Amino acid sequence: MTGATTAAERKRQTRTAYSAITVVAIIYATLALLRLTRFDLSAFDAGIFDNVLWRLGNGYNDVTAITGFHHFSDHMSLLLLLAVPLYAVVPGWGLPLLIIAQAASVALVGVAIWLLADHLELNREQRLAAVLVTLIGAGAYNAALIDIHEVGLSLGPLALTAVLAIRGHPLRSYWIWPVLGAMARIDLAVSVLIIGLLVRRERPRHGRLAIVVGSAIAAAMGLWLLLNPWEGTSFAFHFAHLGIDSAADLPAAAISDPVAALKPLVDPTMWGTIAIWLVGFMLLPLRAARWLLPAVPTVIIPVLGSWQQADKPHLHYWHVLLPMMAIATVYGLVRSPQLKDRVFYLAIVAVAATWVVMPLFKPTLNNDIADEQATVAYLQDRPTAAVAASRTLVPHITTRPVVMQLPTPFACPTIPIAAFTGPDAPPELVALPGAVLDAPVTAADEAVVTALTEWYEPVAAFGRMQVWELRSQVPPEAYSITCGAVPSANS
Repeated sequence: MTGATTAAERKRQTRTAYSAITVVAIIYATLALLRLTRFDLSAFDAGIFDNVLWRLGNGYNDVTAITGFHHFSDHMSLLLLLAVPLYAVVPGWGLPLLIIAQAASVALVGVAIWLLADHLELNREQRLAAVLVTLIGAGAYNAALIDIHEVGLSLGPLALTAVLAIRGHPLRSYWIWPVLGAMARIDLAVSVLIIGLLVRRERPRHGRLAIVVGSAIAAAMGLWLLLNPWEGTSFAFHFAHLGIDSAADLPAAAISDPVAALKPLVDPTMWGTIAIWLVGFMLLPLRAARWLLPAVPTVIIPVLGSWQQADKPHLHYWHVLLPMMAIATVYGLVRSPQLKDRVFYLAIVAVAATWVVMPLFKPTLNNDIADEQATVAYLQDRPTAAVAASRTLVPHITTRPVVMQLPTPFACPTIPIAAFTGPDAPPELVALPGAVLDAPVTAADEAVVTALTEWYEPVAAFGRMQVWELRSQVPPEAYSITCGAVPSANS
C-alpha cells in the first residue's frame, strides 16, 4: 500500500512539475513575442533568419542583403530549413512561430531534467531544485528571449537526446531528438555525437544511434560547406587573431602559432561568464564535468575567439551550457548527499545571483511604438521594394526580396561581417528615425545622411520616423561598398 501511495504521489508531483514548466514556457514565449511586437528585436539575428527563410520559401536563394552573403555558408542549419514550407504558405507567421518554438525548446530542457532526476530517484526537494536552476535562472530566460537562433531551438532536443538515452527510452521514438539536435548546426551535430559517446556504455544502442546521427549529419553539413566555399562568413572575425577564414584552417593555425591561438584564454570577461553560469547551477556541474563536454564545440567559439562581444554571458554562444550544466547538476546532486536538506534554498540563491549579475534581454513594455507601426504599415504597402531601415524595423519588413539594416549599404555594418559587399542596386526606400538626420553621431550616420540628401527625397513622416524614396541615379560607388570587417581583439 505504501509503495502504491508513493508511486501515486510521484505521479502527482510529475503532473505538477509539467504544469509549472508549461506555465514558464508560456511566460517566456509571451515575453519573447512582446520583444517582437514592441520593436525590441533587431536585424541580427531575427531579421536575418526571417529574410533568409522567406527568400527560400519564395523562390530566391539564401543570400540576404542584411549580411550580403549566402547565409548557409555561414550558419548551415538543416533544422531551419524545415521552416521553409511554412514561409511559403504563411510567411507572416514564420518569425512568431519560431519564437514560440524556441521558448518551447527551452522548456523541454526542464522536462528532461525532471525526468532525469526522477530516474535517479532524487527526492522532491532535489528535483525541484534542479528544475528551478534550469528554467528560472537568467540563463534560460535569455535563451528563450534572444531574437531567434539555431542554438536556442536545439536546447530541448539536446537535453532529451541525453536524458531519454539514460532512461532507456524506446528507440522507435527516441531517434527524433538526436536528429533534431544534430540538424540545428554542425557544431551541435558534434554535440550529439559526444552525447552518444557519453551514454554508450550504459545504453549501447542509444549511444550508437546518437553517434551515427551526429557524425552523419555533421559530415553532411561539413561536405556542404566544403563544396560551397562562398566568401563572407562570420568565422573570420571570431578568429581574427589567427588570420584565418574558415574552421578548416583552425587546427593548422593553432599548431603553427599556439601562443596566438591561446591568447583569448586570458580574457577575464570570458572567465567571468563561465563563473556566472557555474554559480547559476550551484557549482554542481563541477561534480560531473564530463557532461559539459557536449557544449565544447559551440562554447569553443567565444573561449578561443577574439571577438569580445561573444564573451558576454547572455548571448547565444553560451546557451548550449543550459542543458549540459543542468544534466551535470543532477548528477552533482547524486554525488552531494550532504546538500539534500538545503539544496532548494541554495537553488533560490543561485537563481537570484544570475538575475543580479547577468545582462538580460527584456521587452520594453511602456514605449510608444505608434510611429514604428505606422512606418511598417507604409513599407508593407510596397512589398517588393528594396528597403534599408533602422535595426528594430528590419524584423518587421523581412518578407520581401531585399531588406538591409542601416547604415548599409551606404557604410559598413555596425556589427562586423567579413567581406561584406553591398547590393547590386540601391534601396528604393529608406526608413529611419529623424534624429539621425538632425544630429548624426557617427561617421556611418553621416554617410547615410549624405546619401539621403543627395539621391533621395522624403515621402512620409510618422512622428519621429521618416521614409525617404530614391529620386535619382545613384553612382555604384555610393552603395556597392566592400568591407573587410575583421576586427581586432578589442573590437
